[in-house]
Amino acid sequence: MKDLLIAVGQEGREKALSRFLARLLETGAVDGLVVPAEAAPGVITHVLAKDPRLVERSARPLAPVMPLSAAQVVSEVVRTRPSGKVAAVLRPCEGRALVELMKLKQAAPENVVAIGIDCAGTYDPVAYRGAGGNTDGLELREACRVCLNPAPLEDALPGITLGFIGLDDSEGIFVSVHDRLDPAVAAVVDELGLASGEGAGRKRSKAVQALVQERQGAYDAFLNISGISGIEAFARELAACTGCHNCRVACPVCYCKECVFDTDTFEYETGQFLRKAGRKGALKMPSETVLYHLTRMNHMSLSCVGCGQCEQACPADLPLFRLFAMASRRTQEIFGYVPGRSLAEELPFTTFREQELEPR
Repeated sequence: MKDLLIAVGQEGREKALSRFLARLLETGAVDGLVVPAEAAPGVITHVLAKDPRLVERSARPLAPVMPLSAAQVVSEVVRTRPSGKVAAVLRPCEGRALVELMKLKQAAPENVVAIGIDCAGTYDPVAYRGAGGNTDGLELREACRVCLNPAPLEDALPGITLGFIGLDDSEGIFVSVHDRLDPAVAAVVDELGLASGEGAGRKRSKAVQALVQERQGAYDAFLNISGISGIEAFARELAACTGCHNCRVACPVCYCKECVFDTDTFEYETGQFLRKAGRKGALKMPSETVLYHLTRMNHMSLSCVGCGQCEQACPADLPLFRLFAMASRRTQEIFGYVPGRSLAEELPFTTFREQELEPR
């Protein structure tokens, strides 16, 4: 690892970052850059940028909103017959989700240059847009308030890490260059002549640890106050589900092109509906909403990175993040698995080990 420092001038931290990112494009070290950009006041969207001037002018790598996970965007760009190098600015949860997608053959690692960035938390995009990008009076999303991974996992996707937690503008932006970063990209960083960031790296590391400790209590309390136990309580929490499947579309690790719940498998005939209704006297409509959520948990709880996109996309305001966080913590503990920790770590869902569920 090489620790460096980007100086922040009077224009501020975000402009300094945008210039750094634009330089990667300008030199041809990468062929494209996935980065958040401002489309209108308060409206942030991801773009695949080719023009360095556009990056300098419109990129918002620090915008405190996540309209969708960048992992989905990168997967779309480098999934089918990929060619060329695409750099991507990734929040910690986005980087971890991308690792899971790579394990599921939904993105090509050799075509991605990961630029991991610290994340202090994000706001609801609708509220942020309504406030014109002003965060005064807005509250961080629940998933962010209890997030235990505010900094990128540097060894998961060898690339560049940009850190600012615990640092002010006068100290600059911490840059960590991984030893296995693409040599052409590493050479561009070297040419910038950045100052040593060793001291800033130590300060940031301590600040990240303190933030995680602070959030650990909030995370434990968040899960313990749910009072959800058993299938009946679970069903009550999901009673308002309209069956829109927005949560599946928003989830960065739910990648199937066609979900079984969108096929004719669950398109019952009238007689089937009536028989089902006859068993209990009435049948909730639309039907099978609880089964849908249980199936999603079964498929992706091991890969859940806790981004909260499912709940953000829910029009019924269901506590999906809490429900999935509860299930994911249990399944991940059983297998000793941390999603997005390493590309080399096999995904338990796709790997059979005879002794994996033996008592430990």
